[in-house]
Amino acid sequence: MPLHLNLKKPELDEIDAHDVRDEYILYNSHASTHRYQIAEDEAFYLGNQLTTAQKDYLLSVGQPPESNNKIRPAVEQVLANVASGSPEWDIHPVGKLDNQLAGIYNALYDKIWYDSNGDVQFRKAAKDFIVKGHGYFYVYPDWMCDNGLGGVRFKHIPVEAVYVDPNSSLPDFSDASSIIYSDLHTKKHILSLFPQYASLIDEAQEDYYLNEISSDKYSRDDVESRADMSQDNQPKMRKFIRWSKVSVPTALVTDMLTGKVQTFDADSYKELTEDKQFFKLLKDGVLSEELVYEEHIREIFVLGDVLAYDEILPISRYPIVPACNEHVGTPYPAGDVRHAKSPQRMLNRNEALLISHVSSSTNFKLVVEDGAIEPAELQKWSVPNAIIRANPGALTSGKIKEFAPPALSSQLYSEKSRYELDIEQVFGAYKYLQGYAGESPGTVGEAQIVDEAVGRKQNWKVMPLYDMLTIAGKVVMEWIPYVYNQQRVVRLVSETGQRQDVTMNQPAQDPITGEIIRLYDMVTSQMDVRVVIGSTRAKSPMAELQKDLMLMNSGIYDREEVIMNMKGDVDKQSLIQRHGEISQLSQQVQGLTEELKKLSGDLQTRERELFHSNMRAEVSEATKPVAQAVSSVKASAKLEQARQRDKTRQAAEDVDAVLGAINSKPRASA
Repeated sequence: MPLHLNLKKPELDEIDAHDVRDEYILYNSHASTHRYQIAEDEAFYLGNQLTTAQKDYLLSVGQPPESNNKIRPAVEQVLANVASGSPEWDIHPVGKLDNQLAGIYNALYDKIWYDSNGDVQFRKAAKDFIVKGHGYFYVYPDWMCDNGLGGVRFKHIPVEAVYVDPNSSLPDFSDASSIIYSDLHTKKHILSLFPQYASLIDEAQEDYYLNEISSDKYSRDDVESRADMSQDNQPKMRKFIRWSKVSVPTALVTDMLTGKVQTFDADSYKELTEDKQFFKLLKDGVLSEELVYEEHIREIFVLGDVLAYDEILPISRYPIVPACNEHVGTPYPAGDVRHAKSPQRMLNRNEALLISHVSSSTNFKLVVEDGAIEPAELQKWSVPNAIIRANPGALTSGKIKEFAPPALSSQLYSEKSRYELDIEQVFGAYKYLQGYAGESPGTVGEAQIVDEAVGRKQNWKVMPLYDMLTIAGKVVMEWIPYVYNQQRVVRLVSETGQRQDVTMNQPAQDPITGEIIRLYDMVTSQMDVRVVIGSTRAKSPMAELQKDLMLMNSGIYDREEVIMNMKGDVDKQSLIQRHGEISQLSQQVQGLTEELKKLSGDLQTRERELFHSNMRAEVSEATKPVAQAVSSVKASAKLEQARQRDKTRQAAEDVDAVLGAINSKPRASA
């Protein structure tokens, strides 16, 4: 087992400014056809859809060189659906970390997005994705922001400014040997961006070749792209930023007892080897070390023909993150406009035929023999194609007959509708979704079915945009330990709208060990980050509120859940508090009402008892004479009964006496 590792700096190829420029020319030449196609795609989106030959022909036959642009409203409808809001970041800690730290990362990502004008940058990238076939996000540290502390920023990069290794086959271009970001600046502008390189900028070679190329398409509205603009007299120069991947040796140290591992770069490993205890632990087999390689990004910055710097960045992914619409295994994807150009061309031709027929059928023709009218008089006719020249004597000899154009076939109008439908199907943006009531479905159920089908199509189509945001979020995560390594205050906003200021990287003493630790450590913390799919899509607050209310009425949601799901600038905490107070007061009122009902019932019972008591008293008072009479009658009856008993007894005694006297007299002898 080795007792130390030899961590050397990676051996890098010698690359100078001319090598970077040569590679830029090579990549540009490979992409020349692709660059013309994306220029034509953008021209069709802007309405520049006619070639010079088509324009000249329409003008020669007296028709306006117009195009019926159906691509732009379809593109805008898709963008309105998929890029109407800010992304929602889903960040979870790796290891035994608290959720509040994840909340700090969420707040930091939202701040980075806000400070970068992320909504604007994302809309530009989404537009390039739909129109040109791919969009780019650039993640970089801006060391001049936040009062010199620095900060990570998002930025949209034009498609024409990125030059990729043509051998790349992955949709995120992670297998490209190098990527070059190059654009043209005035020297005054680039000096304001990089004042530290003022001397290099003054000596740099001037350049006036634009990244953009012209499609040579025509529009009467004169919509100019950057390639169509005329040059001014300001001195300009080209800036190059070249990224490539290099392998950097690092030391992987493993604790054999716990299995915990940690990597050290050359500088930190040198400090580690200065500790004698480290070698003792290696000899005892408590620790083990291994040489491993980590992939890092090499960045070369060239101003004109002068090399400004060549350094290795502490990130493992390219800071230029693409979103490819229709990737076919090359770095030259196609967009939706590419597939809509063919029906758009046929639609323009159909419109030209309709206009030509209307012009021919509504304007009369004038047949003139040569020499019959002075040429100056003929020029006064302003109706296009109204004059037909004939040879002398042709009219008088009857050799010319009247010709009327045939009636316009209804098939032309059917074809027109078919081409429009083809364009709508490419984007999944139908007329009724754009506000045209005439094409709306007949019932609510039909509208819901079509809306769900369109939503599925567009959700699948824009998945690369969310992949781009997720990869960009991971690049930000790699930059955070090197940019946000000082004490900074970030404001946390809870779901209820409560705000709390938290200090990142705040030193504190461990109450158990007494060591100085960092609270909310942004340097050593590890997080998983992704973007919630569909978070940037257009929302319908009233429809979502109606759905939540329906779920609340069904007993699935409660009132607080409905409030938490409300969109917009709503003070949810105060609203929940007020509803809580109202609920408590309602419960108190209900309790008092029940108590009042109980007391009312008791009072009614007491009143009934009192009523019956009074009735009994009155009845008792009223029945006293009757009772006395009854008592007298009863007493008289009782007395009479006693008298009668006495009389009966006396009569019985008298009878007994008579019978006794009779029985005592002697009988006569026979």
